[in-house]
Amino acid sequence: MSAAVGTAVSVAVFAVLLVAAVALEAGARRAGRWPTATEAVAAAMRTGTGRFAVLLVWLWLGVHFLAR
Repeated sequence: MSAAVGTAVSVAVFAVLLVAAVALEAGARRAGRWPTATEAVAAAMRTGTGRFAVLLVWLWLGVHFLAR
């Protein structure tokens, strides 16, 4: 697999994940049964383990999207 194909696959996967996240957020705001992203992060931040998980997610995002 060439680098261009690998890059295209990566971009497509991230686009699908972004669309899924937006759809889940829209569904949570509309139906009110599921927590929104803000509510989910706030719930995670109530525990030490959750704070560590949020830190790891931010670290991963920073390394992959900001440190290039």
